[in-house]
Amino acid sequence: MLLFRLLTLLIALSPLALRAAEIHDPFLVRNLVQDIRDTNLVQARNQALLFGQREAYQILMQRITQQSDWPRIPKLDDAGLEDLVLDVGIDQEKQGPGRLIATLSVRFKADGVRRLLRGAGIAYAEWRGRPLAILPVWQTEAATVYAEGANPWRDLWKAGSPEGLVALSVPPQQQLDGATGASLAAAGPDQLADLAGRLNAADLLVVTAVPGKGENGLLKLDLTITGQGPLASRLSGQRGFGGDAGETQEQLLLRAANELARGLDEEWKTGNLLQYDKQGTLAALAPLSGFEEWLALRDRLNRATAVRSYDVAALSREEAALVLHYVGEQGQLESVLMQNGLVLTWEDEHWALRATGGKTR
Repeated sequence: MLLFRLLTLLIALSPLALRAAEIHDPFLVRNLVQDIRDTNLVQARNQALLFGQREAYQILMQRITQQSDWPRIPKLDDAGLEDLVLDVGIDQEKQGPGRLIATLSVRFKADGVRRLLRGAGIAYAEWRGRPLAILPVWQTEAATVYAEGANPWRDLWKAGSPEGLVALSVPPQQQLDGATGASLAAAGPDQLADLAGRLNAADLLVVTAVPGKGENGLLKLDLTITGQGPLASRLSGQRGFGGDAGETQEQLLLRAANELARGLDEEWKTGNLLQYDKQGTLAALAPLSGFEEWLALRDRLNRATAVRSYDVAALSREEAALVLHYVGEQGQLESVLMQNGLVLTWEDEHWALRATGGKTR
């Protein structure tokens, strides 16, 4: 319990800054609400920290592994859990007579989590690619808006409330080249492809939310989802959410956003789980137009989770000869490379690694 007391003291003196929505960290679990009844405030905080870490561990493991492996997730005692946690933050705290309600954030050690899963023989997924651009549009009888008017749907996503494995980014309006909520809601594949190119996003998702009330008088929310890109396109379609009794609009929006984010995670995990019992090596030539393009290529390779390392056999201003060491099947490698803006093709008796669009950005 000494660790919990030290954490409590550190939090009281200098709260940990774990809320930065612009920094995507799949090993960070937020919004963990612990309701503890204890007349001793220190003991209540210690208990909240312990329970929060246990809950965060389960959320994290289910986030990055497939459901069929959940029964095999390693069970840790309190000491093992403490060793896996990097830091804990109390983001909010409410106190009452004999009661403490704390909202926590728990960040885990990435390398420790990876070693644990490898030792258990459980495949897992990561994301190091460019964020998926999500454009939340709010449509009412009065107007259809993105950022040119009040938009609680966009505000929720921009605050980073839905979180998971896939990195998400809400572009500012000035990056949309004059696009409005109405034009985004009506955009076709060509317009979305052009917009994704301007945003330098491999995937783009327009989610138009229409609030209303059902026949039972409860709130409802209808979503129209239009995806552009290898991942986002899999979620295209219509979805409806019925409100529960007593559920506010904010709560309904959050529930819908969390379900959509989980759907993205599950789609990404399909075919992209890292399986360390399968490893391969592939030699490829990468055409270059100069040193800056080489730096961009190297950055993309470093973000590709399936590429564990690579050797540079030869390097010139026009071409790089690389040997990629990867895990999983070659199809998984190609998918991860594509997510990071690289395409692998067989050309003239050798593998060629090129940037999508013909230029590495």
